[in-house]
Amino acid sequence: MRNAIAEGRSGISSRLVFSAASFACAVIVGFSALVAVPLPGTPVPATLQTFALLACAGFLGRSYALQMVLWYVAIGLAGAPFFTGGGGAGALFGATGGYIAGFFAASAIVGYLSSRRGPLVSKVAIYAAAAMAVYVPGLLWLKFSTGAEWSAVLSMGLLPFILFDLVKASAAASINRLFRR
Repeated sequence: MRNAIAEGRSGISSRLVFSAASFACAVIVGFSALVAVPLPGTPVPATLQTFALLACAGFLGRSYALQMVLWYVAIGLAGAPFFTGGGGAGALFGATGGYIAGFFAASAIVGYLSSRRGPLVSKVAIYAAAAMAVYVPGLLWLKFSTGAEWSAVLSMGLLPFILFDLVKASAAASINRLFRR
């Protein structure tokens, strides 16, 4: 009976630690949004968010990666300036809000697939796929919110970012592989 109670306490404390880590990672992702470089001709800035999101999702794994994104959105909705244009619902539903929706897909991909063993190339592929998953809702929302033609949407929300996001995904995969050893 004592072992069952000890295991129960251990499980609860482990969940609390990972929940606290997911909150801390949400704050890291939020602050990485503040490292923003505005690009001419697009409402979408270049940030370090993708790197922080992927690295943290790989560290947290599974459901805690999704919890991190929930914390991130909640903190931003509460007013922290984590979204392009600041904090709050208005900023969340701005032109770049779709990318934040893509954070859920990216964190799920990395959280569920990166824990498997394999060569670095396969890890980088997983992280790159996750980075690209951010673009799907991001581009759809950018099209909807701006009313621009698809060619303009791709020029504003995809083409200037692909190479940098692939570099960030590779770096996040490499860092997580080092930590898992």
